[in-house]
Amino acid sequence: MKLLAFLLTSAEHCIAYTGAGISTSSGIDDYASKGCKSKMKVSKYRPKTNTGLAALPSFAHYTLAALEKQNQIQCWIQQNHDGLPQKANFPPNKMNEIHGAWFDPSNPVVPMNGSLRDDLYEWMLEEEQKADLVLTMGTSLSGMNADRVVTTASEKFTTQGIGLGSVIIGFQRTRLDDICSLRIFSRIDEVMLLLAREMKLNMNLTPYQFKGNSNHVYNNLPYDSVTGKKNKKKNTCQLNLQRGAKIKLTGGPGKGYIGHVVRTPNMNGGQKYAYTCQFPCTREHSKEQGKKPSYYSLGGWIIEAAMRGEISELPVVNV
Repeated sequence: MKLLAFLLTSAEHCIAYTGAGISTSSGIDDYASKGCKSKMKVSKYRPKTNTGLAALPSFAHYTLAALEKQNQIQCWIQQNHDGLPQKANFPPNKMNEIHGAWFDPSNPVVPMNGSLRDDLYEWMLEEEQKADLVLTMGTSLSGMNADRVVTTASEKFTTQGIGLGSVIIGFQRTRLDDICSLRIFSRIDEVMLLLAREMKLNMNLTPYQFKGNSNHVYNNLPYDSVTGKKNKKKNTCQLNLQRGAKIKLTGGPGKGYIGHVVRTPNMNGGQKYAYTCQFPCTREHSKEQGKKPSYYSLGGWIIEAAMRGEISELPVVNV
């Protein structure tokens, strides 16, 4: 833990890179786990309720959020789609959900034969070059394109002595174990608890609570009302997310699809932290793409970040 704390405090641009293993204690299945016996062993550590869209962050999610507040993590690239980092109050503008997001209809989950969103991919490449330390947790590093951020940091350190390399935490062996700077085989939440104690982190274990407008109309946003892209002009866009409001997707494989708001966060049956929208199916290569009406969640944290002008593009605009 002292070595891990030393690496984190020494890094100038540390990024987090996480896979399914960081969320299993929150009740999200790890589809990369091998064998039902291993799944049975960890099942007792998983909550019996609040799974799926209603899952709550693990201690590891809260620890990464605390590290960001201390300016020791500059970006978080995650393979998962679950929105748990944002529920742990990690800033959306520093969150790259490279493989898709359950709470962003403009960034649907990417199928194995699908393509990564261009802007997120370019952002990932920028972070790959900037990173002098990659904190890697809960991923098998089995060859996904995004694994390159760990590979590059590790090779820079081992072959050129540049940066601090990578830290890999989790039970499953990976192909990069031999070239990482620090390898910890342990339960992720336990490591993060020890780290929080070692670094005396100021932990906030209160999950995200929606603080948007009660009438769900957002005025004076610094975004283009047609494209949703951030512009230099201030107070130019209104976003109406009231029930029934017509909205259009600004990005992803469903770019241009028109839908509407089904539920607001304060409605019975809705999620207290997200809007529920309906669009034609956005899943790339699906037979239903552009046809079958499907429900999607829009995280309230995206709207709040837009109110502060922190994100580069609105996921939806009004029609």
